[in-house]
Amino acid sequence: MVKPLHGKLTFALLFTALLAMAPQTLSAAGKDTTLAEFIEQGMELWHVPGMAVTVVESENIHFSQGFGETTINRGKPVDEHTLFANASTTKAMVAAGILMLEEDGKLTLDDVVTDHIPELHFNTPLLTDQVTIRDLLAHRTGLPSTDFWTFFLGQPLDEQIRRLAAVEPVNPLRTGFIYQNTMFELAGLVIERVSGLRWDRFLEQRLWQPIGMQETFGSRGQIDKGMDHVMPHDIRDEKLQIVDWSLPADLADAAGSAWTSIHDMGLWAQFLLRNGVTADGKQLLSEESIDEMFRPQQLIPATSFYPTHELTQPSWLSYGLGWFQQDFQGRKIDFHTGSLNGLIAIIGLDRANDKAVVVLGNRDHAEMRHAILWEVMDQLPGSERRDWNQDIWNLYQDARESGDERWAELEGKRMKNTRPSLPLSTYTGQYTTPALGDITIVVEKGKMLFRTANLDMPMSHWHLDTFVVEHKPWGLKEFATFKVGPDSEVSGLSLFDREFSRLAEPEQE
Repeated sequence: MVKPLHGKLTFALLFTALLAMAPQTLSAAGKDTTLAEFIEQGMELWHVPGMAVTVVESENIHFSQGFGETTINRGKPVDEHTLFANASTTKAMVAAGILMLEEDGKLTLDDVVTDHIPELHFNTPLLTDQVTIRDLLAHRTGLPSTDFWTFFLGQPLDEQIRRLAAVEPVNPLRTGFIYQNTMFELAGLVIERVSGLRWDRFLEQRLWQPIGMQETFGSRGQIDKGMDHVMPHDIRDEKLQIVDWSLPADLADAAGSAWTSIHDMGLWAQFLLRNGVTADGKQLLSEESIDEMFRPQQLIPATSFYPTHELTQPSWLSYGLGWFQQDFQGRKIDFHTGSLNGLIAIIGLDRANDKAVVVLGNRDHAEMRHAILWEVMDQLPGSERRDWNQDIWNLYQDARESGDERWAELEGKRMKNTRPSLPLSTYTGQYTTPALGDITIVVEKGKMLFRTANLDMPMSHWHLDTFVVEHKPWGLKEFATFKVGPDSEVSGLSLFDREFSRLAEPEQE
């Protein structure tokens, strides 16, 4: 486990006491050194190579600064024009695109999705006939996550649509919140079907360019040559390293493939704070549409929210159209994170007080993004403030330790001195399930591997015919139990709460 660096922690305690006396913001041309020092402390605590942060009001930039480097491998200094992944902060932009089309009279939020994607069929006729565009944007279809399709198998959207018919809902429609990326991919397809333009090309023409967002792209592969962008990083074997991309460079995925800079994200935040008006006075979205975007659409239980709710102590939690929402110190805060392999983002708005903050970084799940969000939103005097950096670090460390404790409990129940029923080669082959797709079990150099189109994950023996599938970069540990029949043949395996059937080997000619 990577240990925190404590060199600046005593300064953090002094810093919070000084906040009441020190000004928090300077002009756009200057730098808020107080916030800058807070960010640098968090980067040291979380081992973040590069980060960019902006704090804006509707008509003013209070803070805009880059920190660190684009990569640990001879990187360039980060500035306000360095490109980072939007990841899931893209979702609010997709929601804005849908609202634009509604204002054009080409759809409504309450259109049934199959009116625009007729080849789509859900697991039940009720869902097929009733799931609306609003349901997609509010994560309330009741379907479980299908991220396996994108991140494990690299399935194109047309295949995901075909497989949705096999995905059983966990909740009845509109009765619960389940974060569902495929639903936003469908929303992007709705934009394409209605407008004739792929979702990112539509946003480029109707949203990004009119706002002035010249440094925003629908996918990494669209970034102009000569523009600096970060590389993804994470801690592997207790060392900060460059890691693989989550998404192919040319994949324009409406759930979160856009890239941008804090310069552009500051313009986007100001556009939202001005209720849909650009800096030069053009009303791209009506106030009614902006209000609809930020109107709570679905309540969220604390168990499905960010762990930081333990520190912010909200009275309610909800989701709008592309926005998480909660109360904080008597005000409504709208925000959203974005996470891809080795890359993070967060945007937060206090619309009542005309304030927004954006954080972009290049280290996997560097949760100091939350610390910066709440540090900026905190209105308490300096002497009464939390040390958001340290408290959020402690919160996530405690969660990690709790996970280690639960795993230790399982270790205590593990059967000792057992071995697989059959030679490892007997378990190899292809397995399939209608909902998820195909995977392969192979043995290489005496080691069993769980192989998908995108990943190889080691499988270690647990006991009897149960193995552990592990992917350390994601903290993934799942049990795979093979089914061995009375004829000593392996017929399938249980994994990810799914039953995979073994495919017959093709006959040799």
